[in-house]
Amino acid sequence: MGRPEAAPEKMKPDPFPVLAAIRELGAEQAECVLVGDSATDIEAAHAAGIAAIGYANKPGKRERFTAAEAVIDSMAEMVAAFAVDEL
Repeated sequence: MGRPEAAPEKMKPDPFPVLAAIRELGAEQAECVLVGDSATDIEAAHAAGIAAIGYANKPGKRERFTAAEAVIDSMAEMVAAFAVDEL
């Protein structure tokens, strides 16, 4: 999906690209979470009615994600959170 051509008003924080991705996946908003590395990603997720995880991949970013449901510093944290015990 990405950025709509010739329609900058539909870029994040507008929920258009998030909702388009949800439709493309055939998913329901309640099943989705957006992992984003900017405040506008978090705003777009909430405007689309989904949860957001802030990805603080650089120093100083963690403070920008106060509105996110969770904040991670590395993708390894997310992988670990979703890991399933295979015992």
